[in-house]
Amino acid sequence: MATSLPFFLASAFTTSPFGGNPAVTIFLKGELPTETMQKLATTFNQPMVSYITEALPSSTEKVAAFGIRWFTPSHEVPLCGHATLVAAKVILQTGLVSKKVEVINLHTQNGVVVSAIKGDGEWLEVQLPANIVEEVTPEDKARVSALVADAVGKPDVAVKNVLKGGKGMEHGLLIELDEKENLGGIEVDPSKLLTTGWDVNVITTACTDGSALFVSRMFAPMHLKSIGGEDHVCGSAHCMLTPYWSRKLQFAKGGEMKARQVSKRGGDIKVAWDEEREIIRLMGQVVIYTKGEVLL
Repeated sequence: MATSLPFFLASAFTTSPFGGNPAVTIFLKGELPTETMQKLATTFNQPMVSYITEALPSSTEKVAAFGIRWFTPSHEVPLCGHATLVAAKVILQTGLVSKKVEVINLHTQNGVVVSAIKGDGEWLEVQLPANIVEEVTPEDKARVSALVADAVGKPDVAVKNVLKGGKGMEHGLLIELDEKENLGGIEVDPSKLLTTGWDVNVITTACTDGSALFVSRMFAPMHLKSIGGEDHVCGSAHCMLTPYWSRKLQFAKGGEMKARQVSKRGGDIKVAWDEEREIIRLMGQVVIYTKGEVLL
């Protein structure tokens, strides 16, 4: 007899099934081979698939605990912000835990525990390590600026700053353009960013229409081939963006900032930098729009 595993498809950082960043959550019954997990993630062909174990012991009725693993269509990853929000929303909304539960603790393979916390209304919060960007060399700044100009097909694109991720996100690059560039309206060829020297290339500008304080897009052409090289909405990118813009805008310590990822799907995020604890509070809404069963 086939084993039936419930699954849910939802989008994070949005209230529309056609916006935000999609992720699948699959609930396990016992063990499932890693090879099978990867094959399922490849078959679903969504940006991320999370596998949730049966409930783990918890010391308080306000906290529920589960194990979690994350897979892209091509490989397993150690952490994913948007899929964590999706998994927490599904756990809370589908009656797997008591209504008294306020925190979902998700235990990862490497021993790290990622917490998702009920926020105001429909908002959920995850807390991720903050990352402080650092200066690149003048040579790298000039080289990256030229690659960005080529990627957007605009030789005179106004690059204001190029910085690299610090410890824990050395693979990330942050590129600030002048706000006049209208980041959401620019056509970008992600393949032109393959040779920047960084896997993750986050482009950002100040927001001019009042809907947010800053906007961004994230390109990882080597790792996001299945979705064209651009992430719909990237939680980890905001671990670099939040401290950067907090300092640049001299925002109130620990205050919440509105941000928006201006990809084609788009997404709305609230962020806050807890400098003392060295974490980013990442807040978003989630909409569940498909459910079913995997038969194995």
